[in-house]
This record gives sequence, C-alpha cells and structure tokens, in this order.
Amino acid sequence: MRKLAKKMIAVLGFMAMVLFASMVIMAVPAFAGADATFGPLNTLLTGWLQGSLGTLLALVAGAIGLGSAMAGRWGYMFTGFGVAAGAFYLPTVIPTITTGLM
Repeated sequence: MRKLAKKMIAVLGFMAMVLFASMVIMAVPAFAGADATFGPLNTLLTGWLQGSLGTLLALVAGAIGLGSAMAGRWGYMFTGFGVAAGAFYLPTVIPTITTGLM
C-alpha cells in the first residue's frame, strides 16, 4: 500500500511540473496601461499633484500630522503623514506600476 501511495505522489508531482512548464511556455505578455480613455484627466490630475497643489497638500497634511503628534493623537499623526507621503510619491509611483510589461 505504501508503494502505491508513493508512486501516486510521484505521478501527481510530475503532472504538476508538466502543467506548470506548459503554462510558462504558453504565457503571452500583457501590456498594462495601453488604454488612453482618461488620458486628459490623468494628465490634469498628475500636473496638479506634481505642482504647487501637491506641495500644498503635502505641507498641510504634514503640519496636521506634526500637530497631532504633539497632542498625542497618534492615529491622526499617521493619517497626516500618510496623506503627505501619498501626495508627494503617488503621482510618480502609480504610472510606473500601471505601465509596466507583465
């Protein structure tokens, strides 16, 4: 009985490897970010966030986070600093993620 179980495990392992290899071989590259339906809106919002509006948003959120830290409200502090970091970094991170070759 043990020999049969070992043989079945070996056969299932071999079938899993063949299935994985066939999936890798037949994979087709996908290009993300090829759709430009909301291109003008994306350009407008990216321009705002990378310009003075994004800087102002980051400064205000950072000031709120700093004030919250001094008052001991740690949840508000993390929220303020998170919004500040998001306003500063997201306009460059999101397009990098969505236009990659997968």
